[in-house]
Amino acid sequence: MRYFRIAALFILNFLLIATVSGQTPKQTIPVPGDPLELATGPALIADTPDKRASILALLERARQNNNLHAMGISPFDLKVSFNSNGPSLYSGGGDLEETWVSRSTWKWTAHLGTYSQARIFYRGLAYDLNPHAYLPLRLQMVRQAIFWPVSGNFANDVIRVAASNWNGKAITCALIAGPRAEATSAPGRQSNEEEFCIDPTSGLLQTYSIAPGIYDVYDYTDALKFHGRNIARRISIIENGSAVLQVQLNDIADLNTTDVSLFTPGPEMKGPGVMIGGPMRFPQVVKKDSALSSAGVVQPVIIHAALDADGKVLEAEALQSPGSPLSEAALELVKNTNYGRTRSGIPLERDVFINVQFVSPQ
Repeated sequence: MRYFRIAALFILNFLLIATVSGQTPKQTIPVPGDPLELATGPALIADTPDKRASILALLERARQNNNLHAMGISPFDLKVSFNSNGPSLYSGGGDLEETWVSRSTWKWTAHLGTYSQARIFYRGLAYDLNPHAYLPLRLQMVRQAIFWPVSGNFANDVIRVAASNWNGKAITCALIAGPRAEATSAPGRQSNEEEFCIDPTSGLLQTYSIAPGIYDVYDYTDALKFHGRNIARRISIIENGSAVLQVQLNDIADLNTTDVSLFTPGPEMKGPGVMIGGPMRFPQVVKKDSALSSAGVVQPVIIHAALDADGKVLEAEALQSPGSPLSEAALELVKNTNYGRTRSGIPLERDVFINVQFVSPQ
C-alpha cells in the first residue's frame, strides 16, 4: 500500500476550538522523561549549509535503507507477523504479507484479531476484498514502522542535532520541527519535534519518535539482507513505557513471478478503496479557565488517532499520562471533534497526532 504525505493538503481546518488571542503563553511543560527519550542533552541548531548537509545526508542514508518502495527496487515478497496490545479496538496476533512489483503494481494481505483485508493496486486504484473496512490504527503503525519510518522533505525544516548513546554505542539524534518552529538552543527535545536517532557509522535508524510518548525501536540482530539493505528483524513500538506492538519481519525474498493475473482484482474485489495517509501532526488549542489550565502555561497532551475520510475519529489514545484528568479531557475533546475532509477531496484515512494544548484565557 502506498502512503501519501499530504502536508500541503492537510491543514485540517486547524480547529482552534476556542480563538486564542493575546500573547503566546510564557511556558510549555517539558517533554516527559522516558528511557527511550534519547535527545536529553545539549542540542545544536543546524544553521549552516555544512551542518544541515551533514545531518540531512545521515537522514537520507537511513531513509534509503528502509525504503522498500523506491523507484527501480527489485520486486519482493515480504512476510511479517506481530502482536498488538493496548486500548486499540483490535488486539492480539496479526500478520501482513506484501508483494511488490512497482508503485503501480502491488498487493497486500493483513489480519489482526477479527480484521481481515486483501488489497490490490490496479490501474491507479485500490481494490479491496472487504470494501469500506478502515485500516486499524495498530496495523497502520506496523506498516509505517516498516516502510516509512523516515519520510518527508526536511530541507526547509528547523533541524537540531543532539549526541546520545544507545546500547553502548554513540548515536546522532536529529530533532525536526516545521519551518515556522522556533530554532531554540535549549537542551532536550521540544514537544513539537520528531526525533530520529541514527548510528552514524552504519547509517541505520535505531529509534524513531514522531511525538513524545511513542517510540519505534529497531533491532538489527540477525537483520534481513535485501540488495544492499539491512532490514531490522524486530521492531518494538512503545507507548508510555509499554510495548503496544512487537513486530517480527520473518522473510523478504525476490519475487519470482510478475504474472499479471496475481495483480488483477477479481469480481469479488471492489474499488476504489480508501487510501491511507502518512502520519500527520497538528495542534488543537483549547482556551479554557479550569483546573486543566494554568495561567501562562501550555499543557500539551498528544492524542494519536485514526480519522475516516470524512474526518470522524475512528480510534484514539493518549500518549501522555493515560487516565489522568488532563489526558481524559484531551481524549474526550478529540473523540467529539470532526476534522473534516482533506482539501483535495481525495477519500483518505488519516493517521494523526493531535497536540491538544490547554491554555488559560488569562
